[in-house]
Amino acid sequence: MFKYLERSANAIKETSVKVYKADFLNRQTEHVVASVASKNDLRGWIKGSDKDIGGFSSAWLDVTRSGHARFHGYISQLLPEDKRFKRSGYAMVRTHSPKSNIISSGCWDSSLYRYLALRVKADKRKYFVNLKSDTLISTDIYQHLLPIRTPGKWETVVIPFNMFTLTSNGVIVASQPSMASTKMETVGLSLSDRKEGPFSLEFAWIKAFNSERTFGECMRLPYTAALTWRTDFAKLDKEL
Repeated sequence: MFKYLERSANAIKETSVKVYKADFLNRQTEHVVASVASKNDLRGWIKGSDKDIGGFSSAWLDVTRSGHARFHGYISQLLPEDKRFKRSGYAMVRTHSPKSNIISSGCWDSSLYRYLALRVKADKRKYFVNLKSDTLISTDIYQHLLPIRTPGKWETVVIPFNMFTLTSNGVIVASQPSMASTKMETVGLSLSDRKEGPFSLEFAWIKAFNSERTFGECMRLPYTAALTWRTDFAKLDKEL
C-alpha cells in the first residue's frame, strides 16, 4: 500500500510539472520508451525463452562496457520432453508491465506519435519488435520484423506504429483490430527464426517520435508528395 501511495505522489508531482510546462499545441516530438544505460535500467526488463516450458534455448540481457544493453543467448531446436509441444526455439526480452497509481494506469500513449525508433546493432538473424497494449486476451502482441540493413553495425531502425501486426501465440490474428494505442504497456524484442545457434543484439534506446510534419496519425502540414517525410537513415544514425 505504501509503494502505491508513493507512486501516486510521484505521479502527481510529475503531472504538475508537465501542466506547468505544457505545450498546448501538442507538439510532442519524442518519448523515450526504454533507456538501457545501466544495470538499474535493466531491472525493469523481463527475459524468457522456451526453457520456461522445458526447452533448451537460453536468453540473457546484460549491459556492455559501452553502456548499451545486449540481448543474447542460444536458440535450440530440441523439443521439450512434454509431447504437447510440437515446436521450440525462441527467446525474448521485454519491459515490465506498468505499475498503476491513484491517477494513472502507468501506460504510455503511442497515439501521440507516428513512429517507433530503435538504436540497434544486430547479427544477421530475424528479430521482431513486440508491443503490448491493454487487451482482453493476454497473449495478444503487436509485432513487426526488425529490418536490419547493416548487420554488425549500429543503425537506427524506424517503424510506423500503424505497420504493426496483431499476433497471438506467434500466429497472425485474422481480424486485426486496431491497437489500444492510448494504453501501451510493454515493448520488447524476440527471436524465433528456428535456426540453431548463438545470437546477439545490442540496443541503446527505444523511442516513439514524430517527424517535423506529423503528430501521431495526423499531418501538421497539408499532405503533398513534397512534404511526405521519408526515412533519411544516414541522417538519423547521426542525430538520434
